[in-house]
Amino acid sequence: MAKQKKTVRVTLTLPDGSRKYFSGTTRREAEKKRAEAKVIIEKGYAVNDRTTFKAMSATWLKKYKARKNIALRTYETAEAIFNRYLIPFFGDRLLADIKPMDIDNLLIELQDLSLSTQKKCLQYTRNVFDMAIENELIPRSPTRDKKPTAEKAEKVHALTDSQCDALLSAMEGTRAYLFILVLLRCGLRKGEALGLMWDDIDFQKARMKVDRTLVYSVNNRAGIINPKMKTPAAHRIIPLAPDVLHTLQAAKFRSNSKYVFSMQDGSPLSESSFKRLWQLIDYRTIGGPNTSKRVEQVLDFHVHPHQLRHTCCTRWLADGLTPKEVQYLMGHETCDITMDIYAEYLQEQELEKTAEKICRKNECEVAV
Repeated sequence: MAKQKKTVRVTLTLPDGSRKYFSGTTRREAEKKRAEAKVIIEKGYAVNDRTTFKAMSATWLKKYKARKNIALRTYETAEAIFNRYLIPFFGDRLLADIKPMDIDNLLIELQDLSLSTQKKCLQYTRNVFDMAIENELIPRSPTRDKKPTAEKAEKVHALTDSQCDALLSAMEGTRAYLFILVLLRCGLRKGEALGLMWDDIDFQKARMKVDRTLVYSVNNRAGIINPKMKTPAAHRIIPLAPDVLHTLQAAKFRSNSKYVFSMQDGSPLSESSFKRLWQLIDYRTIGGPNTSKRVEQVLDFHVHPHQLRHTCCTRWLADGLTPKEVQYLMGHETCDITMDIYAEYLQEQELEKTAEKICRKNECEVAV
């Protein structure tokens, strides 16, 4: 029979008169734990606090939701992160019992998720522990110096001119055509386009006002029209090219809604209706979920809404607009994002020039 290890226990009387016990395999180990607890108490922290991660998360979410500048979708994303990943992982564990090693295990558990999701999980966990420190429940955060393990997401690449032409040609005659054209030529975000009303378009002056966005939420898949934009810079006026203006005029003639993109009853597109609209593109893409034999797969590249906006930004820069002009038209709050895209565009231009030089040199050598 294996000999049972001896456990030594020592006690510490807390400021409220209660007693806390510290155990160890040796008296030295137990007394070391008691000494550490004394230091924590002297700094004003509670060593016997029973607050759980779940309880503190609820408090943080309540405070987060009460912020005046928080968007509904942003809050619901945070709430979903807690309910889907963080609370199931930590459960009812006490904040004081969660160590740096537990954060490492959390990140290992999340390693198959995107970098963006991992960052949110880590940031929200850090926020909960920061609130606990602020309220003197714990002396330090176990999230300190922790970083996500996922690889950096791939950069969004602009479509080429030939890809833009192929996309528009493939979607001509479908209800997705106008949506693609608006994102591709006006640089709108998906929600901005879906919230667009006919009153926002001045057909006489050939310009479009961007003043609201359509937001889908967990509790409202039909969508909520939100006049509160992502940033103040998102409110802007965009000049319309003749072909875009003509296409919008034709669409307005057929419309029975105040929204540019609408359901049959005139209401904005619901989330499920938008997904069906986007499926029209997927069905025409090689490797896409083509469920109709009548649809010919014609696109050899995949595309998503943000990529169309990114392409518009690049095309404006290629057409000679200044970064400051493009910043305004895109609704970027600062010029940083615009300049990143501009730098990427210039790099592509240099690579193309280099390729042309190499091709010309090879042609000359072959001719000789």
